[in-house]
Amino acid sequence: MNKQLLQEIMELSQECLARFWQMDPEFVIEYFDKNIIWIGSAKSQYADTYEDAVNDFREIAKELKPCHLSHQEFTVAQNAGNACTIVGRYITTTDDSVGYFLQAQQRCTFVWEIKQGEPKIKHCHISNPMGELKLAEGEKFVNALGEMSKKYWISRIQSIHSRNKIIVTDHKDITHFLSPAEILYANAVGRNCMIYTTDGSEIYNRGSIAEFIEKAGDSFSFVHRSYIVNNMHISSIHPYEIVLYDGSQIPVPKKRYAEIKNKLIAFYKK
Repeated sequence: MNKQLLQEIMELSQECLARFWQMDPEFVIEYFDKNIIWIGSAKSQYADTYEDAVNDFREIAKELKPCHLSHQEFTVAQNAGNACTIVGRYITTTDDSVGYFLQAQQRCTFVWEIKQGEPKIKHCHISNPMGELKLAEGEKFVNALGEMSKKYWISRIQSIHSRNKIIVTDHKDITHFLSPAEILYANAVGRNCMIYTTDGSEIYNRGSIAEFIEKAGDSFSFVHRSYIVNNMHISSIHPYEIVLYDGSQIPVPKKRYAEIKNKLIAFYKK
């Protein structure tokens, strides 16, 4: 395929994903080849007939929450004349209309073939990149975050904040130089605060939580009068708690839930 056609097919792959995450399976199904093989995120999702692939695709779309895509990275893995393979990864984020906030890394593979002048999908694979995720009984799509995705996010955060350090002194007069990426959250302990890090450490900071957030910067938010969280480590927001990638659950006051949720969504849209 020439460069122009490859670019068009890459953009078509992205459009298929965008429609898929907006619960519009019919747009993608229109491009299914009659001999398509579809592999989903659940172990049982392996369809090697057109009918099974269409049925499975439609069932999954019913269970999805509308999401938009960001941090999209796509490349041509193979160009075989009348066929090509597009691979990519991206971040899905729930739309504002969804009753909770969720982000997850996904990856995909599309194998396209030109038939009678039209591009057709011979193989499609849309999944979470981590095999350790488990589905709730009856679910067809993974809506949780696993270890590989957590490591991916931590590496991204560390690359952003590698030169920035937060200096804190603990109750033993030991001075710690922390990268913002290392910090999950902090909570007030009297006039001081406890800092929790990604490696499981707990640092009893000799200073108030208000003083700490001034040092920490804009990537941290008060979600409760006694808690601040690192926005970059938030996995999901539920009534009335925030869940971090390590599984930590941070309480959110009922009266401030909508306000805090909107502020965090606005942070990720910057």
